[in-house]
Amino acid sequence: MGLSTPGVSNKSWFNRNRSGMPLSTGSGLSGLPVRTAAGQFWQAAAAIALAATLLLVVAMPLSAQSPDGQLWVHGSASRVQAVAVSEDGSLVAVGSRDNSLSLFDGSGELLWKFEAENSILGVDISPDGQWLAIASEDRFVYLLDADKNVLWKYKAARPMNNAAVAADGSLVAATSDDLSVYVFDNEGTLLWREELGIGVRAIDIYGSAEKARVVLGSDDGLITIYSREGRDLLQAWLDYSVKTVSVTSNGARILAGTSDGSAVLLNGANGSEIWRFEAEDSVNSVSLAGDGSSALVGSEDGSAYLLDGSGILTHQFRQESEVLSVSIAGDGNRLSIGTVSGAARVFDRAAALSGAARSSAQRQRLIFAVVGVIALLILAAVWAARTTAAGQQVWQRSAAGPLGVLQSMWSARLSYLLILPTLALLLTFNYYPAFSGLYHAFTDWSPGVRTEWVGLSNFYSLMENRFFLSGFRNAAILVVVSVAKTMTMPLLVAEFIFNLRNRFSQYWFRTLFVVPIVLPAVVEILVWNNIYDPAIGLLNESLKLVGLENLTRVWYGDASVALGSIIFIGVPWVNAFALLIFYGGLISISNEIIDASLVDGASTWRRFWSIDLPLLMGQIKLLLILNFINAVQTFELVFLTTGGGPGASTYTPALELYYKAMRMDRMGIASAIGMILFFIILAGTIVNMRFVSSSTEYEA
Repeated sequence: MGLSTPGVSNKSWFNRNRSGMPLSTGSGLSGLPVRTAAGQFWQAAAAIALAATLLLVVAMPLSAQSPDGQLWVHGSASRVQAVAVSEDGSLVAVGSRDNSLSLFDGSGELLWKFEAENSILGVDISPDGQWLAIASEDRFVYLLDADKNVLWKYKAARPMNNAAVAADGSLVAATSDDLSVYVFDNEGTLLWREELGIGVRAIDIYGSAEKARVVLGSDDGLITIYSREGRDLLQAWLDYSVKTVSVTSNGARILAGTSDGSAVLLNGANGSEIWRFEAEDSVNSVSLAGDGSSALVGSEDGSAYLLDGSGILTHQFRQESEVLSVSIAGDGNRLSIGTVSGAARVFDRAAALSGAARSSAQRQRLIFAVVGVIALLILAAVWAARTTAAGQQVWQRSAAGPLGVLQSMWSARLSYLLILPTLALLLTFNYYPAFSGLYHAFTDWSPGVRTEWVGLSNFYSLMENRFFLSGFRNAAILVVVSVAKTMTMPLLVAEFIFNLRNRFSQYWFRTLFVVPIVLPAVVEILVWNNIYDPAIGLLNESLKLVGLENLTRVWYGDASVALGSIIFIGVPWVNAFALLIFYGGLISISNEIIDASLVDGASTWRRFWSIDLPLLMGQIKLLLILNFINAVQTFELVFLTTGGGPGASTYTPALELYYKAMRMDRMGIASAIGMILFFIILAGTIVNMRFVSSSTEYEA
């Protein structure tokens, strides 16, 4: 059967398309030309692509919706350091660094603004909104009524950093930077003061009149309940410093936030732990509903966590910056969050939970759509492989390689059987942990307790973690410095030893430089810790001896020099391993090449640049890879010296990985950090292999 066209033969027409380009003359399984089979394939592919697009179009707009129940927001020019909500949520007090305290009604309308002489650091409001206690950096604690009248104020020797008021306004307690707690009656009379001798700012009050009790948390991890007269009624110890406390209206439950990122609920009767919630970073503020049915936890990671009465996370409010203060209404229906960026937001709890449920359903629909698209693509590939000549050819070519490998393995099956035990051990102890870490990077993982798939949430939280992000800057500096150390002093010393004419001298110098390799790195670091000791350290004492006492300092405690102090450890940085690698490369250079350079009159410097360095590129390549990997994974050096401080000035990603895993039990986030470091190291290694050429590659 053919086609007839005047002046054009059937064969000519068949071999050319409309643009005149030749076409294949093969045929498909149905006996039709490939052009027809390919046309069928592309028609089917177009239909599948259209179906996939429709699935995604339906899912994506829904998944983009993310209601969080926000009612209103107050923007301030400076950080919001304190928020408080009345029991029914009808009043919200917001204290800022700009010295102002603003009182809003439930709809966000400003009622009045109070100005202190310095930053507002703490605020508390009575359940009925009739009393407001304010702690200010101007060293005053104030008691105001609902109409902005200052009923009294008290001045301490140092800034007041937090305050609390009883339900009936009969008792006011405040903490101060002078390491003391002050307790006043409604008239401003100081009832008692206790000098604790340790940092304290976590304070709350429950009860009223003679039954009022003060709950205090301090930097030594101690939580104490005091009577109105100042007697210790109960003490409970936590593992880390207590930064914030909140208590139910009857004192039955006490919620404490600690510096290690924990929110711990205690029994107010005996101090026993009821449950513990782990945030992603240090907890700055906590707040309990009046009946303990819900709690709000604000963290340095930029999130406020809403928990139910059992400590189960019900919603996470992600903010644009660090959360400094949170407050939840007594009935648990209104929430307020204050941040470093100057935003004070108020949320409706029911709306937030409803929005979270809708978001979860939308995520499920999106996952279903993506799975549907993948299934359609798989069906398209199977159909193409079974019904088109082109697909069949691709399948045959793809299968040829694996089938050949399997045939080769079967012919040598005895050899593979003998290496099977070794392979099993490698898979169990090397590869399984690595792949397990990659998988658990996408989960909320507590080994032996739970493994909950959370997708990219761990990575999102890391992008908002200031310690993790600042660690990359320090890691980049350490990488550059490590490479510079390895490529300079060990190479120069190796050249020095290699150029010694006396073999006896070569041997002893080589031995002297290599002997320190037997000393554990930990010992060297601890020795340098003693050198940097600010009181009796060799460095400060030497500076005093030569009249440079003005240069002495706390080397690990000064953010401007802490990282430099760590980098200076090990001077003059003659790494014995790198020295041996370079020296081994030098002695492997052919004597004929060196003799030829001497005959040509080349100087030592000229020989170094033209002969030694090019022929050492293999060693340089190896050391670049190893030092890059070690520098990115720097942990023990920082851990044993500064612990990442002061602040985040010496933090590294590997140190954050350790803290997340070992101190905060956030194994999922630790796995995510490990995965990020893995890909960074992989990329650096690929770049090194691609752009650094060894002597063998030069010869090629």
